[in-house]
Amino acid sequence: MKETGGLETMEIGAPRERLLETVFDGLDAAVYVADVHNDAILFANRAFQTLHRFDPVGRALRSAAVPLPERGDYQLDPRGLSIADVPCELFDGELLQPRTGCWYHIREQAMRWVDGGIVRLGIATDITDRKEMAELVRQQQERLSSTARLIVMGEMASMLAHEINQPLSAIANYCSGCVARLEAGAGAEAVLPAMKKASAQAERAGKIIRRIREFVKKSEPRRAPVQVAAILEDALGFAEIDAHRLNIRLVVEVAATLPDVHADRIMIEQVVINLVRNGFDAMKNTVGDDRVLVVRARQSGVDAVEVAVIDRGHGISAEDRERLFTPFFTTKQEGMGIGLNICRSIIEFHDSSLIVGDNPEGGTMFAFTLPTLPAEGVIGE
Repeated sequence: MKETGGLETMEIGAPRERLLETVFDGLDAAVYVADVHNDAILFANRAFQTLHRFDPVGRALRSAAVPLPERGDYQLDPRGLSIADVPCELFDGELLQPRTGCWYHIREQAMRWVDGGIVRLGIATDITDRKEMAELVRQQQERLSSTARLIVMGEMASMLAHEINQPLSAIANYCSGCVARLEAGAGAEAVLPAMKKASAQAERAGKIIRRIREFVKKSEPRRAPVQVAAILEDALGFAEIDAHRLNIRLVVEVAATLPDVHADRIMIEQVVINLVRNGFDAMKNTVGDDRVLVVRARQSGVDAVEVAVIDRGHGISAEDRERLFTPFFTTKQEGMGIGLNICRSIIEFHDSSLIVGDNPEGGTMFAFTLPTLPAEGVIGE
């Protein structure tokens, strides 16, 4: 032992390689070193050996139990590296081992080996538990989101029933009129206008029913190319019913020629409906011409579209704003406190953030962005 500044240190007597091997054997991650040209395993720590139940040194790395990057996955082709190129990173990502169903975080680096040659040093960390937990959270979030949509439809049931009843009543009246005219001996030209009107009302009722069915059905989250204007049209089709009942003017401002976004249509529709209904609630005590809610969509930079919902309600205090997205926190007397939390999760699923700010004219603005499609085509799933 030698004492240095009050700390005891051990004299290094064992070979350096043995010390490094001891360190690597103490890791939970599987560590391996392989020749860049023939993929022969030159070193494997204890965790790597445990996966194989034998000493894999000398065997081909491709026979390993951990998943490995394909040649096309590498940032650089390891076989073409020179001594001047190393050390350098080759790969950093998550891979699935199909045989076992286990997920690994694989990180590989090119380095110079003890014999002077170039090798791949790899570290494989089993992240299966983390991936399974993330999937469980995603499934729970999906179920919660689906439940929240049913709650919204339940709250709007009486208004939706009234909205559907209007075209159905009109259809009944038009059909009764047609029957009466035909019984009186009228020709087809006399009843054709009424039949066309009945057909239009049937389409109106069918559109409402289709919207409800699409909104409440369970489905896997799927991001695909979609027009923001189409999302807003369906979402505001529900909101207009509330707006008319509450005597609120709903203003929609959608910029011309917006690019398609990469989003889950139903999920974003759910966010817009929640934000709009929150805006309506915030304007309960707003009077006169100030009872206006604006839904705006416009380009944000070169690769995003911003959607904003702006009300002229009572605003949100600084204290409430800090807890606004906390589950089960609500400022409504009859609220459940899950709407905004779900909205935030949905927007985060779309790689964005739900922002809350003040409306300069009084009230609150909620905004989020959605990624646009790249110029060359659709983003992969």
